[in-house]
Amino acid sequence: MSTNSERKYLSDLVPRNVTVLNAVLIMVAIVNSATLGYDASVMNGLSILSSYTEYFHLNNVTTGLNNAAVWMGCILGFFVNQYVPDKSGRKNAILIATIITAIGIVLQAAAQNIGMFVLARIIIGFGTILSNVAAPSLLAELLPPHSRAWILGIFFSCFYVGGLLSAIINYGSQNIMSTWSWRVPSLLQIIPSLVSIIFLPFIPESPRWLIANSQEEHALEILAILKSADKKNSVTIDSLREIKTIIAREEIELPRNPFRELISTSVNRKRLNILIGFGIMTETLGNFIISYYLTRILSQAGITDPNRQNQINVILQCWGFVAALLGSFMLDILGRRIQTLIGVFGMATTLYIIGALIKVYGDSTDPSKNYGIIAVIFFFQGFSAFSITPMTSLYPAEICQYRLRAAGVAIFRLADNIFGLVASFALSFAMSDLGWKFYLMNATWDIFMGIYTYIYFVETKGLPLEDIATKFGDIVNINTLDSLPEEIEVLEKTKGQSA
Repeated sequence: MSTNSERKYLSDLVPRNVTVLNAVLIMVAIVNSATLGYDASVMNGLSILSSYTEYFHLNNVTTGLNNAAVWMGCILGFFVNQYVPDKSGRKNAILIATIITAIGIVLQAAAQNIGMFVLARIIIGFGTILSNVAAPSLLAELLPPHSRAWILGIFFSCFYVGGLLSAIINYGSQNIMSTWSWRVPSLLQIIPSLVSIIFLPFIPESPRWLIANSQEEHALEILAILKSADKKNSVTIDSLREIKTIIAREEIELPRNPFRELISTSVNRKRLNILIGFGIMTETLGNFIISYYLTRILSQAGITDPNRQNQINVILQCWGFVAALLGSFMLDILGRRIQTLIGVFGMATTLYIIGALIKVYGDSTDPSKNYGIIAVIFFFQGFSAFSITPMTSLYPAEICQYRLRAAGVAIFRLADNIFGLVASFALSFAMSDLGWKFYLMNATWDIFMGIYTYIYFVETKGLPLEDIATKFGDIVNINTLDSLPEEIEVLEKTKGQSA
């Protein structure tokens, strides 16, 4: 049935064809993730530039502070990360987040002292974490099961697009003989944010959010596109009824604040355990040191030339992007649990090898030995990008029911950010004091995280969002809601008469 019926609520800019809409959603995922990737990698690139380190007179403490500032902003964002997407809508939350991020970027580029730089980084962190809660929630609620995994996998996989863009810009700006060598990479971070704003008019709001906020007619127009049908089609009406029934059931069974509900039952505590555990994993498996302390690792491996370090950084970002894309498409083949286990144990193995090679060859001037260490670093990055990167935006959003989704993703990000903050301060000293032993300790931790994954992670591949609840033990009966909105009843009568 045609979907070209007149629109009453939905903008004409939103594509009428579901394939075109999915393409737009992919672009939204790319630009939002690129912002995160650029932000994470820009500090890695700036630390290579002498103009940056000398301007701020950096040492271990101030380097850790500069890296930690964005995590401080992310932690502060926790207090609005659930409220804004649930109150204002997922789409409006992305817009608000993008504006906040842009303000922080301008301040960072204009920083005159370390205090101003740190403040700017805190604002950037506040904005990016709000986007990183709202955007995956929106995409998860718009995408069908067969494309949800790989598109949400691409969401964080494109972290490497931003990282690559940052590495290339840093590589090109290193020859600028002024503070603009670090101000230019800082300022150009605004590009993904501007592109994100441009794409927002072309995407709809989450139909689940609209239904939860009594905007069923608006939701019907969106569901008609997603179902490739007219809004009076039985498929569209049934889809609306099912979502409304489940949301109504959740409102009855989960009436309190979502954060309280996450600790109220054993089923929700199971979700909470995974959200916190996975949040900790994302910053402690060793991938943090690649994003923020690559320069330190390369120096320990005997590669100290800044030009060569920048070249390796660019190549590493390209490799990570390819591995992450592959991982995104494998999620529905291998499954969430198996793919995560492959990554975690692969990262542990390569970290053991990196530590051993740095101990034996770290002081070597033999290029073949130095690049042997770099080769293993590339293997480590491959395991991380293949498994953890695509899971980061997908898994927390899909294991939570609608009422808990924004709060659940916010808690996941809080755990992620707290341990990111700790790592920002601690790793700089740990890598200096422990040397090669640091990598062995991190590898042993990864083994424990692999065991944790095996015990607690729940497989969700190929399931609609509403069906995932049953995997955790929730019992959802879509036939328990007796009353439907007047609009739906009228449409059902129309459908019955036409039959």
